[in-house]
Amino acid sequence: MQDVKIELTAKHRVDGEWEETIHTYEGKCVQKIGAWYLTYKEQVEGAGEVSTTLKLTEQSITLVRQGGVSTRQQFEKGASTHASYQSPYGPFAMETHTNKLRIRYERQMPARVELAYQLWMNEQYAGEHELTIQIQ
Repeated sequence: MQDVKIELTAKHRVDGEWEETIHTYEGKCVQKIGAWYLTYKEQVEGAGEVSTTLKLTEQSITLVRQGGVSTRQQFEKGASTHASYQSPYGPFAMETHTNKLRIRYERQMPARVELAYQLWMNEQYAGEHELTIQIQ
């Protein structure tokens, strides 16, 4: 297990306007049986501390969040996936359609993750999302 610095850039577009936020986390990165696991803790407004794990494989990314909010979200390029999102405000049904999933490796470990997807919450379109994760 290796200590890493994670810079997560999240872009969200709804009604034609892009909003961007950048977050920096201290985390851990480890390889286990054909996948890389990236773990970190984040503060979620209104929900407190959330433990986040990203499982990276060649075909998919799985996002697991546990704490004030919880979800297990799967991203596969070109595929639509369903998940539930448990928040302090109640459960939401989520559907994502992943347009882009790219992982770049440096020194035999993931260095950059790019993910683009469309999101629906409770069957309502919630916009386009792009995530870029730099791992150092």
